[in-house]
Amino acid sequence: MSNIFSQSTSPAFKRQAIDEFFIQPMFMAEDIRGLITVRTDIKGTETLNRIGRPSMLTKPKTTPGFTPAGGFNLTYTDITVKPMALEFEQNARSFWGSIVEQLLASGYKEDDVEQMKSPDVWNKVMLPLIAQAGQDDLIRQMFFANPAAEYFVNGIPTGSPDDNYTGYTGFISWLQKDLLSGIINSAQHVPVASSIVAKKQEVVQTYTKGTDTAITITINGMAYTQAYDTSAAVTITNWLNAHKATIEARAGINGVIVTNPSAGAIKVVSKAKGQSFDCTVAVTGTGTFAATGVVAAVKAGSLSDNEADATLEDMIDAVTPEMHEYDLMFMLTSSMWRNLVHTLKDRQTVMGDAILKNGLKVPTYEGFPIIVRPDWDKWINVAQAGVQPHRALLTTSKNLLFATDGTSDSEMIETWYNQEAQMRRYRVQYKAQTAYLHKELVVLAGFID
Repeated sequence: MSNIFSQSTSPAFKRQAIDEFFIQPMFMAEDIRGLITVRTDIKGTETLNRIGRPSMLTKPKTTPGFTPAGGFNLTYTDITVKPMALEFEQNARSFWGSIVEQLLASGYKEDDVEQMKSPDVWNKVMLPLIAQAGQDDLIRQMFFANPAAEYFVNGIPTGSPDDNYTGYTGFISWLQKDLLSGIINSAQHVPVASSIVAKKQEVVQTYTKGTDTAITITINGMAYTQAYDTSAAVTITNWLNAHKATIEARAGINGVIVTNPSAGAIKVVSKAKGQSFDCTVAVTGTGTFAATGVVAAVKAGSLSDNEADATLEDMIDAVTPEMHEYDLMFMLTSSMWRNLVHTLKDRQTVMGDAILKNGLKVPTYEGFPIIVRPDWDKWINVAQAGVQPHRALLTTSKNLLFATDGTSDSEMIETWYNQEAQMRRYRVQYKAQTAYLHKELVVLAGFID
């Protein structure tokens, strides 16, 4: 269907300005590209092929001719980018009150800011700020996006999807999910000890039948009901078969695991140490539930002395044979980094060699670059209720892939001046998704129990 009205803006917003002031700083800045691999040309779904190297090829030659041996192992996964959007509007006078220093530093006068209709002021002053804010938000989602994320109340999931994170799946969500399911070998994960022993919340609810028609167990704001059938044991078994998959798919590591430890009983346990949950029970009829085995959640405290040093050493010891062929790097929460710094100070040793990465000197541990991620500390607390607060990742940038169509879509950015509202309006839409390519090329610490 064609548009009824079509009108161009004047002056026009140049594509060159979009590239220079928004796309390059948001999607192609060195602090992203230096840590991961960025693909900016994926529109929908693309297959990522993984080719395993053949081995055992050479055999004794006992007869004339040759006998082929060995083969390539080809596996693949699909990466599907998901649509994302950002919208922003700005009134000129409000803009002036907050941005005077940057305008003056850029050589603008006070009168210039009233000319919000001019793309020049918007391009050179406002777009770089939006691009930086957009990039910070992009990096947050790149690591912590989780389609199963839920809003928290007092650190407990509520059943309401949190659209600040549900757009696609971030690196940390992939790694936690695959570690929990066993896709990533547990030998590639190092536990992290803290000064306070963290604990999972637990409870066992045992059902005793009466004259009943149904039972309802409500977990983290969502009610799960099952009709009574034959006996307490059968009813509980039916409840588990009907609801277990749905319950355990919720909230990522902030969710729970439900099991049937004995006839007529349901056990609810946090997926991660330190995570709390709400669990209430009800019977439609005269039956009852009794709670036993109650354990309260306890969050991890500060790191034990020298814990980061021991953790990084154990991570290097856990490196797979395949990882030796790549340039590896550590990514650490700032809590891990500060613990390591204290260890080095106590030993009265220097920080060790430093290397240039993204134009900056970064420290190394046994020759591997250390990238400190203070944003992880922040978003672990906000996005994951502060569970598993001390984390480290050892991998290669070639293994972490961020896919987007963000530099090639001609309709990804719109900006115009609304004269009636006296607002400069700005919209950006793009598609995004992450993937890690090889499970053999990661060693984790503190990601899940």
